[in-house]
Amino acid sequence: MSDSRRSSRGSSDRSNRSKKPTGGGARRAAGVRRAPSSSPKPAEPKGTSRTGRRAGDSAESSSAAKRTTAAAGAASTAGKSTGPKSAASKNGGGASSGGASRTSVNARHAGTAATTGAAAAGAGKGRKKKVAATNFLNYPRAGRKNPWRWFPSLRLIVGAMALMVLAGLGFAVWLYNDTTVPEPSDFALAQTSRVYYADGKTEMGTFSEINRTELDADEIPQNVKDAVVASEDSTFYENRGVSPRGVVRALVNNLQGGARQGGSTITMQYVERYYTGSETSYVGKAKEAVMALKIDQELDKDEILSRYLNTIYFGRGAYGVQEASQAYFGKDAADMTDAEAALLVAVIPGPSSYDPAVNEKKAVELWDRVITREVNVGEMSSEDAEALEFPDTIKPKSENSLAGDKGYLLDQVRTELVAEGFTEDEINTGGFTIVSTIDPGIQNNTTEAVKNLPEDRPEQNRVGTVTIDPSTGAIRGMYGGEDFVTQPRNDATQSRMQAGSIFKTFTLIAALEDGYPLDSQWDGNSPKSFPGWTVNNFGDTDYGRVSLRKATASSINTAYAEANLEVGPQRTMDTAIALGLPEKTPGLSADASNVLGSASPTVTEMGEVYATIAAGGMHRDSYIVQDVTRPDGSSRYEHQVDEKRVIDEDVAINATVALQGPPTTGSARDLQGVMDGRQVAGKTGTSESFRSAWFVGFTPQLVTAVGMFQPSEDGTTEERLTPFGGEQNMTGGTFPTAIWGDIMSHSLEGQEMLEFPGEVTLDNETRERNAPPPTQAPPATQAPEPTQEEPSEEPTEEEPTEEPTTEEPSEEPSEEPSEKPSDEEKDKSKDEEKDKSKEDSETSKDESPKKPDGSTDKPSKEPDDPKESDKPEKSEKPSAKPEKDEAAEGDAT
Repeated sequence: MSDSRRSSRGSSDRSNRSKKPTGGGARRAAGVRRAPSSSPKPAEPKGTSRTGRRAGDSAESSSAAKRTTAAAGAASTAGKSTGPKSAASKNGGGASSGGASRTSVNARHAGTAATTGAAAAGAGKGRKKKVAATNFLNYPRAGRKNPWRWFPSLRLIVGAMALMVLAGLGFAVWLYNDTTVPEPSDFALAQTSRVYYADGKTEMGTFSEINRTELDADEIPQNVKDAVVASEDSTFYENRGVSPRGVVRALVNNLQGGARQGGSTITMQYVERYYTGSETSYVGKAKEAVMALKIDQELDKDEILSRYLNTIYFGRGAYGVQEASQAYFGKDAADMTDAEAALLVAVIPGPSSYDPAVNEKKAVELWDRVITREVNVGEMSSEDAEALEFPDTIKPKSENSLAGDKGYLLDQVRTELVAEGFTEDEINTGGFTIVSTIDPGIQNNTTEAVKNLPEDRPEQNRVGTVTIDPSTGAIRGMYGGEDFVTQPRNDATQSRMQAGSIFKTFTLIAALEDGYPLDSQWDGNSPKSFPGWTVNNFGDTDYGRVSLRKATASSINTAYAEANLEVGPQRTMDTAIALGLPEKTPGLSADASNVLGSASPTVTEMGEVYATIAAGGMHRDSYIVQDVTRPDGSSRYEHQVDEKRVIDEDVAINATVALQGPPTTGSARDLQGVMDGRQVAGKTGTSESFRSAWFVGFTPQLVTAVGMFQPSEDGTTEERLTPFGGEQNMTGGTFPTAIWGDIMSHSLEGQEMLEFPGEVTLDNETRERNAPPPTQAPPATQAPEPTQEEPSEEPTEEEPTEEPTTEEPSEEPSEEPSEKPSDEEKDKSKDEEKDKSKEDSETSKDESPKKPDGSTDKPSKEPDDPKESDKPEKSEKPSAKPEKDEAAEGDAT
């Protein structure tokens, strides 16, 4: 019998015996189990069986398991069959019993495993085993073979979609709540500032970076509204600011590679232009859509549409329907026809490309498309549409807004606004209505007067003029040059010229203030020497003892040089500053020669100074801006007249009496023929070597200053004025006086013929000047210049001022009929009161015509210069503006 069978039988016997309740069996069983302990079994090598189980090959383990299962099954069968013979195991001896016991235990375990495996195998035949998921999402899918295990399950797909929907809704809610409607952009609010003449109706020009004029909703014509809705967003009045269908259509188009579209409604386009600026990204468009939704809730449709039409660009530099109508048709938006309204809407998608002036064929095509859409949505009948014709448009404007002589006015307006605290950006984009002080009629007369100069006028000859209302300081007319674009320097406010004899007025006023009356006597002989200084009249004419009135009318250099030394050159300078001449005027000093006009002011400065005299001694700053109004009608700025009395009114009256001499009997007497009997006060002036020529004069209503000079080609120096128009020498009595008369005679037409007050006796008139004055040297700080080059109104024979020829009388030939006064005149110191008719006859006899051809139609011009002795003054530029004005106007040319 084999060992295995004996082991099985022994095991079975023990099992049977253990079931018997008799104690002997139990003892035998115990004895059997104790037997091995009495004769210990040699120990197996450590780790034999366990090591085999742990380290064995998986194939061997599987084979051993199979053998064990088979052995267990055989043992079970053998046990059952040999059970009755269990007693035979007693013959097995101790060693056999011990081996059988261990084998039996292993067999039982193997049998249990075999039973379980069999049961599982039997169950598997009827149902497929389900493999549990290895993670929550079951991805990759458990129990699936490649590649199917990588395909998501339906549960995963549905779950993912639900999650995306929830996330999208959450993002939309967050985006809606987080997106706020900002303040309108500066670009959207920018409007054109418009400058008007003093009447507030006639437009002078504009300031703008963005050419836009905003209209109220009820001012935008309905035909434009209908056309833009039909063309750009037919569902405008129904949608909520966003069109889902339009967005989807644009998305599909973009994905197909078509031209990029945004699916924008009119509301979204309005948001883009009014708040966000151009957006092309999807995120930007999303924000734009959210803002459109909010705007649609905040504003009514008509307001949205009106704002859109006020901000959109139409081409030709025009933003908004009002400027577009002006740019294309030269009319206000309210006056557009249906055809014109359709054309404006047609160019919206591409203003620069679809302008009829650029591509008429495309413009006609798009125009027809707009009208067709209007018919389709019921805004226009087919009959009306058929009757429409493509409208004519005006030529696009390309010239600079500052071109021409008006550019100087606009630039002066801007300069003054900046001085009043406006910023450049504010001026350009504020949409202000700016009313200037410029009278359109006077301005037209001013430009025409300069255009009326002879055609042979040299190209380098320059003229500046200003006309001021002395009661307010308002500038009513100004000429700064022919074209601001080509020559941006304003000859009325920036260019400087030596003043010449017009500076004598300051010594006149100083003498009156110091108590010297108009009939005080001064030495008018020439030449006249003072310590360190020699002065000549024009042609060295001797006038003898002359009154202050006579010295003014004839512009006698020697008499005024003596008067200046008498009152003190410092007083002359202080008087000029008090009347409005800037303290920092180039050439302004306290030297004795300052009376001859060595300072160099601007035309506007001298106009302001003489306006102070015309206003009876009340100084008012000149200005060009009357008021500024915001787009909503509120006031942004209004000029406040700041006046200050600087000289006594009686002194101003007597100074005016003296200044009536040059326009009546002196170098400017030609004005008697053009002013229709109006009283005029003023003074001509000619600088040394004829480098500048002036006339500054006034009536009770207006003051006008005219200056003429000739800069070198590089603009750094002044050259001698080149004669033209038949004149041999350019003096203040020639074309400057002619321009003055042309401006004032036309500007005063229809106005009342006002007269100046008569001479008054001053309270301080205590100084008599009948005796020759002492010839003492002036203080060291006031030392005069020693040569006769310091030309007075009548320069020297070498460099005559206003009238260089020796034939011509002084400034007032009528008072000084010949080049040199007669002996009788020298003997009589108060000869000025002489009968006027006699003076006139002497004038016509003694004054030779100035023109080379010998004609006498303009006798005043030639005698003007010599008479006035205007020519000798070295000064080329009197100034009339305060320091602040001078700084703003620039340096001498």
